[in-house]
Amino acid sequence: NTTTTTATGVFAPAMKRLATCYLEQGDTHESPDNNQMGLTWLQAAYEVGNDVEAAHELALLYEYGTHGTSIDVYAAATWFHKAAVGGHVEGMAEYAMCCELGCGREANDEEAMEWYMRAAQEGHVNANFSVGEAFEEARGVPQSDEEACLWYYKAAVQGDEGSQQALRRLHDIARIVVPGVGAFLEEER
Repeated sequence: NTTTTTATGVFAPAMKRLATCYLEQGDTHESPDNNQMGLTWLQAAYEVGNDVEAAHELALLYEYGTHGTSIDVYAAATWFHKAAVGGHVEGMAEYAMCCELGCGREANDEEAMEWYMRAAQEGHVNANFSVGEAFEEARGVPQSDEEACLWYYKAAVQGDEGSQQALRRLHDIARIVVPGVGAFLEEER
């Protein structure tokens, strides 16, 4: 139905904004259900309006237990996954971490690497570091200091200090794999 599709697209941002209004006001004596209404509108923004940012916001609410929600790592992982599948880059990185650490789901290094790679390819700095770390530590992929250096470098040039430290630690390999890395690291000191 064309009308439903058009209406859904038009109203998804309004649903999310309404959710934000309810959540910002919070539960009060006069309106004790504001937080629940906010969660309901966020969920509708995702389910009806395909708003992946709403899915990511729900995941964060459950991860940190804010706005009257209890911390629920299983719900957080579920919503991070929905955001990730929808193309939300931060959602991809967060879901990868859930996979890596077994937070809200079973740990799985291969799946973690898949989601970190997706986020890294979209330019997510921390995901680039995590891909480098996975190659260095052989988590979900064969061990390769060379590959680790390439991924660390991608994050290092964006200012990630952990990646810069990793390149210093792997300097002998990094200087072969990434020409000019020595000069780059000297500039960053």
